Amino acid sequence: MKHNTTILAAVIAAVLTPQVAFADHPSKNQQEGCDGDKCDDYIVVTGELMSEPTKVTTDPKKPRLPLPAYDGAGFLKTIPGFSISRKGGAGGDPSLRGMGGSRVSIVDDGQHVYGTCGGRMDPPTAYIYPEAYDAITVIKGPQTVKYGPVGSAGTVLFEKDRHSFSEKDIEGRVSMTGGSFGREDYLVEIKAGTETHYIDFDANKSQSDHYEDGDGNKVQSSYDRNNYNVALGWTPDEDTVVELSYGSSSGEAEYADRANKARQIDNENYTLLGQRDFDLSWLNTIEFQLYTNENDHIMDQFDQGVNSGVNVRRETSGGHLWFDLALSDNWDTVIGIDYMDSNHEGRSIDKDIDNGLDDLLSKPFDENMSYQNIGLFFEASYNMSYQSSQGKILTGLRVDQWDTELHVGQKGQREDDLVSGFIRYEHTSGNSQYYIGGGRAERIPDYWEFMKADDGNMSNKAFDLEPEKTTQIDLGWIYQNIVEVSSAFYYGKVDDYILIDSNTTKTSAYNVDATIWGGELGVMYPFNDQWSAQATVSYSHGDNDTDNTPLGQISPLEGRISVNYESNNWTAGLFWRMVAAQDRVAIGQGNISGQDLGESSGFGTLSVNGSWKHDDLLVSFGVENLFDITYAEHVSRSGAGNDIPGSEPMFQVNEPGRTAWVKLDYTF
Repeated sequence: MKHNTTILAAVIAAVLTPQVAFADHPSKNQQEGCDGDKCDDYIVVTGELMSEPTKVTTDPKKPRLPLPAYDGAGFLKTIPGFSISRKGGAGGDPSLRGMGGSRVSIVDDGQHVYGTCGGRMDPPTAYIYPEAYDAITVIKGPQTVKYGPVGSAGTVLFEKDRHSFSEKDIEGRVSMTGGSFGREDYLVEIKAGTETHYIDFDANKSQSDHYEDGDGNKVQSSYDRNNYNVALGWTPDEDTVVELSYGSSSGEAEYADRANKARQIDNENYTLLGQRDFDLSWLNTIEFQLYTNENDHIMDQFDQGVNSGVNVRRETSGGHLWFDLALSDNWDTVIGIDYMDSNHEGRSIDKDIDNGLDDLLSKPFDENMSYQNIGLFFEASYNMSYQSSQGKILTGLRVDQWDTELHVGQKGQREDDLVSGFIRYEHTSGNSQYYIGGGRAERIPDYWEFMKADDGNMSNKAFDLEPEKTTQIDLGWIYQNIVEVSSAFYYGKVDDYILIDSNTTKTSAYNVDATIWGGELGVMYPFNDQWSAQATVSYSHGDNDTDNTPLGQISPLEGRISVNYESNNWTAGLFWRMVAAQDRVAIGQGNISGQDLGESSGFGTLSVNGSWKHDDLLVSFGVENLFDITYAEHVSRSGAGNDIPGSEPMFQVNEPGRTAWVKLDYTF
């Protein structure tokens, strides 16, 4: 572990050290008057640097390396600080800074979409095709209270634009991707409208066969998914928009960590959104949104001749009402209320009397758990000006009331009143931004934690778990000039951390106290008009203070280095990813996404990429894991379910071997 860490640190330091000497020149984007990273056409390979305190915003329509899976988790793994618990080719479970499950709040264009599967075949990101969105924003740490129940590790916003046409017009985009192991992606986007109406439509399809690891062993990982979304908008004037949207997705997948196959992973959702801008001395904007979505998931072994199958379903409805207030020239304040009602139900085969899929689908659904949440919040910022610099104080407070009912096991009801909040100071001087903030997030146990066994009574569900309470300090420095530097560091105490333990008779959940700390550091430097380099490093550390042991499912030190070349219509790049060994483990312990299986070895992978752009056509291509090495991430599921004939057993789910791909984008 120490040897790998030393090598990794030395490589990163070698790349970062010479950069600061050139800090007196404007950045390339500043020289050309570009709008942030929208200016360059590089394939994104190390993740965008943080340009605002605690926040990373990225354009999901840009090609990136590694080529993401079809879902949101596959995209998030390209952002430093994120890890993905791999099950196969899709359905990975994201964790941020070592905190997985519901500690990462996923917001799908204003909706909270939760998974259904007890084994996490369909985490919230499984229903998201990232390229169909206009922006993805990650807010790290408990540094916002605006978007529903607070994510203690962070909040991820998958966002779509609202449109306004000054005249009759139509625009769109077509994207196609082909790659190794039968990877195919297709996307069509069309936006059309007039001064008073618009339509926004997208349809996409993604599929892949089983991939092979570096040794040529097939990994059970195929998937096939289709998504459709349509939005109808009314813009009676330039200050008003009302939008009604509908989305539908359907898919199936196989995984290497289990015998069950996902025969069906379906979602259907409706949303009504209204926004109105005001020219008043005290009010800027009012926004409301109503939504409802339903997930329907079937997992079974019928095709393998085993009479085993489960069908689970979850319906979530909710909405919010926000008021953006203008209390003074220096104050910006948003106050709001949001509501959510979610119900989980299921049905399963009774092996004594049922046989096959038809019998499963004829059975009635039984409720498992239901909950309601109502939240009140305010979030405000106060701007201050000094002689040669500027400051800003941001703060927010949120109160959540939860009513939860357990319909299985010992059954029962509970009420929880939770308070979350944050305060942050930001200071801008010259090309530098500095920030320090404190945040607290109180989190109700989620469905998967409640449904584990009670550590004190294994015949009961863990319905008496205490809410998890995270108190964390976040600080950092952002520098934007010819050199761009982004740094973020955090230290937190977690009272009543909800630990998942598979070492007990049944997998159980119980509370412990924990300490977490770590951070991310990134540097981008253009050597000249053609050549540039970027490096990032991220590290997370977790301690179980109650048992004086490491926390499980914490990713090791990771570094990424890319060298990019651009000339006329061509770009090329080299990407080196290095991950240290992890010997700080808690065997059998972790979170709802997975538990530690053992220590892991370090590894490094090399990838190459390029692109060619002509008018509205962009062709990008790449080869990942160029030397075809065999490796697995530390945060990974067991490979015990990989039953493809001819493949050797795997301790963990191995990552793909050498993978080539080409992507075509056409904008009109």
